[in-house]
Amino acid sequence: MFLRLCIGIGAFLFSSVVFSENLVTERIEFAIVIPSYNNEKWCIGNITSCFAQTYPYFKVYYINDCSKDHTGELVERYVTSRGLKDKCIIINNTERRGALANLDSTIRMIDPKKVVVTVDGDDLLANSHVLEKLAAIYSSGEKIWLTYGNYKTVPYVYQWCCSPIPLKIQQKNEFRKYPWVTSHLRTFYAGLFQRIQKKDLLYQGHFFPMTWDLAMMFPMLEMASRGHIRFIPEVLYLYNVSNPINDFKVNSTLQSILDSYIRALPPYTPLETLF
Repeated sequence: MFLRLCIGIGAFLFSSVVFSENLVTERIEFAIVIPSYNNEKWCIGNITSCFAQTYPYFKVYYINDCSKDHTGELVERYVTSRGLKDKCIIINNTERRGALANLDSTIRMIDPKKVVVTVDGDDLLANSHVLEKLAAIYSSGEKIWLTYGNYKTVPYVYQWCCSPIPLKIQQKNEFRKYPWVTSHLRTFYAGLFQRIQKKDLLYQGHFFPMTWDLAMMFPMLEMASRGHIRFIPEVLYLYNVSNPINDFKVNSTLQSILDSYIRALPPYTPLETLF
């Protein structure tokens, strides 16, 4: 039901939008990284939306974070039965590590010049042309290193929070003082993420258990703040708000504490070049 609903919403949102590979001027390679825990209800819709991409130059990194349900076996069966093993690396953790730990260990082993697309294990890419859109942006000659926004929530629609970051905030490198607007869909060069110091992804000696998107995005925004950030207004992501283990449902108080902690960390210096 969730997948049918999401596909319907995606078709409605993009019925008048056509992306063409003719807009892609160079070969951009993507790494779709999916941290996943207990997502047996949503995992097939999730990976189907990734493998349905018409742009061919991508690989999926699926991290099954020691799920207690059938997530792992469902994904393994899906990939094997469809002959997708050459397009998908499945990592089955023997102990639960958390989303940020999984993202960190996986992204640091990816070629720095590949563009990472992060997708939560219960969410969907909004349509089959998402990577075409991204490839056109990254190959546009504008030297984009990072993109973000926009998304819709499903199965019921909430107002999303993504919007352009004012130029003066970027020029002053004051992202941590500005309201949080840098959400799904998040993409960036692996090499940009790899410049984040591991200590800045930790809280009390462990990877942030939630609000980890702030912990990784603020440093990358700061390093890319000299004209290398692109906000994408089109909805490219469908965010599942029905999952009972969503962070905002589990512990909103801790969310607020970690938000303040991350914002108080010193900003990164903007980079002149990435490669």
